[in-house]
Amino acid sequence: MPASRIYSIFYCCYIPVGHAINSLLVFGWPTKYLPSLMSNAPIGLTAMMLGTLLTGYFDRIRFEHMADQFLINNFSYLGFTEPEPDEERSEFYSSLVVMVITGVWSYLLSVWVNAAPTANKPEGKEL
Repeated sequence: MPASRIYSIFYCCYIPVGHAINSLLVFGWPTKYLPSLMSNAPIGLTAMMLGTLLTGYFDRIRFEHMADQFLINNFSYLGFTEPEPDEERSEFYSSLVVMVITGVWSYLLSVWVNAAPTANKPEGKEL
């Protein structure tokens, strides 16, 4: 089974668990859990889609190689060196960037979806 399919299956199973953890630790347990889960599920699905698209894009533009070259050219005094030809190719930098982007995406959407509704106060009437 391809790694992308394993990731997708795992992530779909993780959405309810992640929502429960966020509800318990961040936003408070909702009075109606299932509607809250259904309103938050698209956040996880869009984050998964965004992560998949960004990973493919970064692979296509050879982001990992560009990051390696940037670090070697600008920070060689910190010990960044050219990788050996037989070294296994890693995806560390692109994974890090994807994690940050999807994390910010999920955070912003979670705050927007889970924000308490604003009370509409009629204008001109004060007590």
